[in-house]
Amino acid sequence: MKYILTLSFLLSFNSIFSQRIGIKQFNEYSIEKMVPLMSYLNSEIQKKYKEKDKSIKYDNLFRVSMAGQNYDVALSQLDSVRNVYRKSNPKIAYAMGTQYEIYINTSKNKTSKDFQEKYKEEFLKKYESLPAKSQIILPRYFNVDLEKTKKDIVASLKNDFENKDSVDLKKALLLCRNYNSYIAGQTFGLAKKYLKELDSKNFEVKDSLLINNEISIRVVLNKKITHPESTILVNSIYPDTDDVNDQKEQANYGYHSVYIYPRGKYVSNSPIEPFEHEAEDINKVIDWVIKQPWSNGKVGMIGGSYLGFSQWAAAKNIHPAIKTIIPQASVGIGTVDFPMNNNIFASYCLRWINYVTNNKMLDSGFTNEDQWNSTFKKWYEKGDAFNSLDAISGKKNEIFQRWLKHPSFDSYWQKMIPYKDEYANINIPILTITGYYDSDQLGALYYLRNHYKYNKNADHYMVIGPYDHSGAQGYIKNNLRGYTIDSAANVDIGNITMEWFDYILKGKSKPSFLKDKINYQVMGTNEWKSTAHIDDFDKNKLKFYIRNRNTLSLEKEADKNFTSLKVDLKDRSDANELIKLKDNVLDNTIDHSNAVIFSSSPFEKPVEFTGNFIGNLKFSVNKKDVDLYMKLYEQNTEGKYFLLSTYYGRASYAKNAEKRELLRENKETAITVTNNEFVSKKIEKGSKLILVLGVIKSPYMQINYGTGKDVSEETIKDAADPLEIKFYNNSFIEIPISLN
Repeated sequence: MKYILTLSFLLSFNSIFSQRIGIKQFNEYSIEKMVPLMSYLNSEIQKKYKEKDKSIKYDNLFRVSMAGQNYDVALSQLDSVRNVYRKSNPKIAYAMGTQYEIYINTSKNKTSKDFQEKYKEEFLKKYESLPAKSQIILPRYFNVDLEKTKKDIVASLKNDFENKDSVDLKKALLLCRNYNSYIAGQTFGLAKKYLKELDSKNFEVKDSLLINNEISIRVVLNKKITHPESTILVNSIYPDTDDVNDQKEQANYGYHSVYIYPRGKYVSNSPIEPFEHEAEDINKVIDWVIKQPWSNGKVGMIGGSYLGFSQWAAAKNIHPAIKTIIPQASVGIGTVDFPMNNNIFASYCLRWINYVTNNKMLDSGFTNEDQWNSTFKKWYEKGDAFNSLDAISGKKNEIFQRWLKHPSFDSYWQKMIPYKDEYANINIPILTITGYYDSDQLGALYYLRNHYKYNKNADHYMVIGPYDHSGAQGYIKNNLRGYTIDSAANVDIGNITMEWFDYILKGKSKPSFLKDKINYQVMGTNEWKSTAHIDDFDKNKLKFYIRNRNTLSLEKEADKNFTSLKVDLKDRSDANELIKLKDNVLDNTIDHSNAVIFSSSPFEKPVEFTGNFIGNLKFSVNKKDVDLYMKLYEQNTEGKYFLLSTYYGRASYAKNAEKRELLRENKETAITVTNNEFVSKKIEKGSKLILVLGVIKSPYMQINYGTGKDVSEETIKDAADPLEIKFYNNSFIEIPISLN
């Protein structure tokens, strides 16, 4: 969670153009004399700053107004930011910006009282006006590294302002933000003191406990609960002292809360080995929990990403005390999405490993995207083996090398999560939450489909909508990579999950939002729909054949033909272009690197596309293996492209993710394409279906040179002749459509 919230600030600058602000009239720059400069920047930025996303726009403008001491305007703009989130995440909407609001009200309402006395008065007034859920999360807003912020301000003044005639608008905006953090941040110590006093009345915190001398846990008990009660359990590899606030929020709902930090994390001295021990260690913690006098013997689990994986790990040998799990955006470890996407390792996995294994907490270098992209680019341009990526980054990594030794979904990965018949033993109610653009959607659906497959009576619900990885965990974006989501999609996921816990653990009503087992939002209709089973979407399909004239046709050609593609795997002249690619949901252009494009005729009437597309590719290639990608778009009548679904896959594993089967060079082969993103979207009348079909050659993924050797060991020297592939016109894709 901390990672997600940190990145939101970095992303807020994406839409700022390279405008400049004249600063010739200023000749003195020091942190002590910044008020005139801040006032001037406020005036200039307010006039020049443009941004379509309202949440980003008002967030930036409110900080600029505050820096310029235009306090009434700042508070109005802050309220505009909050309005964006009031429906989807009300507790955050009420709490966000509180640290600045209190400072502003203290500063602008000067009285005879000294500042500290007035600050306490404003703090308590604001605190008491907030809902209990918002009160609990307040501590997360009162954190700042004052020394670092001060250094950043001084450096910016020296490098960007001093002896300059003008400054980039982006840098001016960043200076305003840092100035606010520094000035208001000097009062945060007071706020923390008051929060600690208030919290101690409601919660008992037992921190830094060790189970079996190797597993760290933190317990938060609700002091208002006088009888044994159910426990909400979270297993997180992302330790943060601020997690206690999330635990207090869970406790406020009438539960006790236990956070687990895996071996080697927080206060544990064991080796850090991500994913490897959850299946056994979570049960050890539950054994301890249910023996405590405050426990009633019932446990529910929740969390997203790694935290979602953890719940499936716990379900492998499910403890009788676990009564339900709520996996959100769950990592499909070793299967379909991380660290491999259909058996292709992603460069990102090294970045993530360093993030969680470099120390007991989290490595701050993770957020340095420029540095990591530079590493990936250097590896790509050099053409070294993928297993040298860690050395290129500056540090060999044991976990990275260990993972690369397992390119198949073998016993190493299988022992971490339920495997085949083990799903039959999972007889608890489950609520899965994911998104159409969640990077771990494939994992979430992998678990759901296997649960249905091996347990015919699976009591398994799903909520899925236009969300990315953080959105599926409750941090919904109104503007999702260029696409403004339907207002109906802006739901309070946090409230749904707590209603689910009340339903299972306290016998209350099922969340009214859940109309049936599979609940999905149809983009473009502003409606939610539901159905009884994930396979219901496979009943009606449209089949499009690939034709050699770059068309998708409902009719199969009588004569056999093909579309050819040639890719020089040695060519790295495209490094700069590839490293800058943005995979937007809605855009005016699409990337078709090393690919061919196929287009359908316009749809004669609207069609609802809900489900996963299926591909049946028939091709020949002059290599023993090839990594392919497919991207499916709707091109609307305005010419804009809407991303529907994406597939990445290694051909030699298409038939069986557990066993590699090499291709015969220049011999026709067929693979079935599955494990692509589930989506629900109304395809408008007049729109076309666009298929981009190509070969993967990217700094962000392994490069398969087609020798048949371990792909992690291949280098650019193995590229040999350019890759030549023929896609035959009896290949087709099928899209699921609704006839309702």
